Amino acid sequence: MSAPNPWLGRPRPPRPEPVPDPDALRVIGLGRRTAVARALNAAVRGVDVRAFDHGWTVSFVSGYITLCHGVDELLDAVAAPEDRALLRATVLAAADDPARRP
Repeated sequence: MSAPNPWLGRPRPPRPEPVPDPDALRVIGLGRRTAVARALNAAVRGVDVRAFDHGWTVSFVSGYITLCHGVDELLDAVAAPEDRALLRATVLAAADDPARRP
């Protein structure tokens, strides 16, 4: 048996399983994600939220850009903890609105 290769370093521990997003099914599709982005842009100042196929990009006035794949990540990026409940209701209502335009 050969000696272990010192250049490989220590093996990384396995990544934890992602926490399932309970609202993931409500924001599937570009039309619903775009409606969520519009609702957040109207409700929160200083951010620009844009939708793409698998999530959102959030641009801040400072030039910082972050990528969000779930509603919880998105709300963590744009809202203070005390505003999250109201924004979650606003976002999900916008996603569920049958009159939304893509």
